[in-house]
Amino acid sequence: MRDFRTSTALARGLGAAGNGTRDFWHQRVTSVLGVLLIAGVLIVISTSVGADYDEVTNLLSNPLAVIVLLLALLNFCIHMRIGMQVVIEDYVHGPVTKALLLIANTGFSAVIGVAGAAAVLKIAFAG
Repeated sequence: MRDFRTSTALARGLGAAGNGTRDFWHQRVTSVLGVLLIAGVLIVISTSVGADYDEVTNLLSNPLAVIVLLLALLNFCIHMRIGMQVVIEDYVHGPVTKALLLIANTGFSAVIGVAGAAAVLKIAFAG
């Protein structure tokens, strides 16, 4: 038998998808953390101004400096992924194109994060 209710009537009472608020708060939290972490990154960078290669590698062998750099990198990659996800969801209307761009966005963020972490860890452990 055919249902004669409108699409609005069918959707009424189902509630929201539930992801918008989570992404909104993650974006705000990564913004605040980014401000704090960039201060740490600037401290790490400013202590190496005018230093030679060996002094910089010694500085980046410090576990605290490595942790600050890795946390900042992770935070900025997450923030970038969420920001681009919002842009893609708002401005790309084709379902296939949107899905492919969201997959590419997550993949790009992951590649940047892994490459950056590998570079920091290589300097930290191998010099």
